[in-house]
Amino acid sequence: MENKPKLKICSLFTGCGGMDLGAVGGFEFQGRKFRRLPTEIVFANDIDSDATNAYNSNLKLFHHKQEAILGDVRAIKTSDIPNFDILLAGFPCQPFSNAGNRKGVNDDNGRGTLFEVCERVLKDKIDSGHKPKAFIFENVRGILSSKMADGTTVPEEIRKRMNSLDYEVSQQLVCASDYGVPQKRYRVLIIGIDRNLNSNGITRFDFTKLDELIIKNKIPSEKNGTGDKLVIGEILKDVDDPGEYWEYSKTTQDMIEKIGSCEHGKEAIKYFKQGLELSAMPKNITEGRSWKNIPPEQLTPRFRKIYDQPKKYHAPKFFRRFAYGEINGTITASAQPENCGITHPVENRRYSVKEIARIQSFPDNYNFSEIPLQSRYKVIGNAVPPVLAWCVIKTLVETLEG
Repeated sequence: MENKPKLKICSLFTGCGGMDLGAVGGFEFQGRKFRRLPTEIVFANDIDSDATNAYNSNLKLFHHKQEAILGDVRAIKTSDIPNFDILLAGFPCQPFSNAGNRKGVNDDNGRGTLFEVCERVLKDKIDSGHKPKAFIFENVRGILSSKMADGTTVPEEIRKRMNSLDYEVSQQLVCASDYGVPQKRYRVLIIGIDRNLNSNGITRFDFTKLDELIIKNKIPSEKNGTGDKLVIGEILKDVDDPGEYWEYSKTTQDMIEKIGSCEHGKEAIKYFKQGLELSAMPKNITEGRSWKNIPPEQLTPRFRKIYDQPKKYHAPKFFRRFAYGEINGTITASAQPENCGITHPVENRRYSVKEIARIQSFPDNYNFSEIPLQSRYKVIGNAVPPVLAWCVIKTLVETLEG
């Protein structure tokens, strides 16, 4: 049987490589193998040296020797990017040029804004006779309410511009815990496929095919009722040595200690080691904590004000501490306990680098040790979870192959 050529991938806003790892496959997570995909990365770029250093420390896992290039993507010439089939881009949602008075794809500095760089690269490749077959744009869910100057939403603007390049566009808000990732992380996926591929029976990316892939490959999914395999206790049950972690400031440490460990305590990890069903464990296995567990008289003035006027402040769950029987919330780049669940369920500390890497679905052999400790939290928090990326890109590859 003749081997098909690999689909070539251009990766912009690459970060430390979460999406790229998913795009090539060939890794293991939680005892499950995510097999190699018929793809290869031909170009990768990021402006953050910590991200590119982490990426370039893991080239073996990407099955290539092509290092990620450090630099501003807006300064890269399309002619310096090899021809490719799929564009991956998790661009930050920067303001677009004024939609009613745009100067091509240029801003006042003569450099396109970040989505428009993707648009420019696609246009240039089309003009050179090498039209990419597809693209995947990934963004925070805030993009759904972001608007252009004329009131058009940013996703709708992206759709219009990509339609004009003859791509059929699909869009969906997805939760990572529905696709094998032990984290309730919501992201918007905008996926386009070249309309000229219709002769193969391809029209657009069908997100129901993504759901079918989860079932076929028996990947744990909260949506499918198998989310018990994604709770913190399952993910951490064999972490005997958590490794390095970033210590809290004294003020934050005091707050964490006042909140206290989850009621199930350290001993509860034994239930997961024994392989018990979540339903057979004590009820408090799913009871997390937050600043609201601190006695009111011990609260700082700021939190006392929120406590006294919950309706005014919508009683936010700052300093969230997820329990062993819960799926963790979003891990952010800042890794601050005030706005993300970064505190260990029973130990009064941040999750270690090894632990948050697992919560983001990185394999244990992914090397983050070449960059400073605080930077590891940043690049991991910014990453696209590799398992989510694998599910999406495998579905896209199957779609393109017909």
